[in-house]
Amino acid sequence: MKANRKSIVHVVEDLRIGGLERVIQTIVMGLDKGKYLVEVWCLAEGGEVADELSEQGIPVKVLGMKSYYNPRRILELAVLLQEAEVDLIHSHGYFASTFARLAGLKAGRVAMVRHMHTTDHRFSPRNMRIEALLSLYTDQVICVSQAVETFAVETLGIPAIRTCVIYNTAYAKRNGSQGAGLEKRRAELGIEADDFVIVTLASLKRNKGHEVLLHAARQLRQQHPRIKFLVVGDGPLRGELNAEAKQLGLAGHVAFTGLQNDVSPYLEMAHALVLPTLFREGLSVALIEGASAGLPLVGSNLGGIPEVIEHQENGFLVRPGDAADLAAAIGQLIANPDLRARMGRASRKIYKNRFSQGIIVRRIENLYDRLLKAKSHEA
Repeated sequence: MKANRKSIVHVVEDLRIGGLERVIQTIVMGLDKGKYLVEVWCLAEGGEVADELSEQGIPVKVLGMKSYYNPRRILELAVLLQEAEVDLIHSHGYFASTFARLAGLKAGRVAMVRHMHTTDHRFSPRNMRIEALLSLYTDQVICVSQAVETFAVETLGIPAIRTCVIYNTAYAKRNGSQGAGLEKRRAELGIEADDFVIVTLASLKRNKGHEVLLHAARQLRQQHPRIKFLVVGDGPLRGELNAEAKQLGLAGHVAFTGLQNDVSPYLEMAHALVLPTLFREGLSVALIEGASAGLPLVGSNLGGIPEVIEHQENGFLVRPGDAADLAAAIGQLIANPDLRARMGRASRKIYKNRFSQGIIVRRIENLYDRLLKAKSHEA
């Protein structure tokens, strides 16, 4: 029952496993259920995160809309919003946000929040015009980093008065030592007690730079034969990357784990987390996961990555696409245990002060309350 609670609907295309999806999951699970009636609506289809949310008691509605070019679908969504007496729409991703805001305008008297997760320079001029126009009718555009906010204002033409920065947070739960289960997983991955373990968490897509990581691994293997790389994630390049790892002589040094619902065991067995992104990185949830686990971090000096990695404080920023620079940074961590420990402590402190779930959810709630109060005064 709605009672005195405000109805909040998060709108997204689907809820497979990914950084954006985990951000949604963390927000909706953290919101005060005494104040808000929270649902997630998937326009096209569900996915693994949708199933998890349903199991956790969050209502998930899959609308099965296969096309975004039929105006009737906008009208249908507007009717659903009216029937559900939705007070605030919180949308994610370009297509879902476009569709949801058009429906919100039709439904009327609903607050609208657009959540921007990336600096996507592939936007067409038409996409940019639509984004700029709809932002005029959007109560707030949340940007996940300063880099994304700069992109939103300077490239997309969204008025700065409409934007704010609210960082992502970590999703993985820190359960401490997992005992025999963790040791079994280490054995399955061929990790021995004196191995130095590097983990990377990312979809196996070109922009994530896994090929650069493999070439850095080949350079490091000669000097550090006990190094192991855990590539956590899946995607269209898995076969290609697997073949390249073998071609580079990295058999036994690189393990492709596939998609993992729970990344915490991989964080626990790692000595450092690496993200060699080539382009387009709004604010990496993977790096924030690494910071929450107290790991030193290595990432490309682009997008929102420098907002998580403070160079030479909790990790290293490297030149995008430069395998030698990446290998040198990792090599410093291998050679200096004291440096690793210091950077790990700094990562944990940065997470606690900047990215912790409590801080992020509280900022979201404060935004909701402000927008809902303003909307009630307009009615």
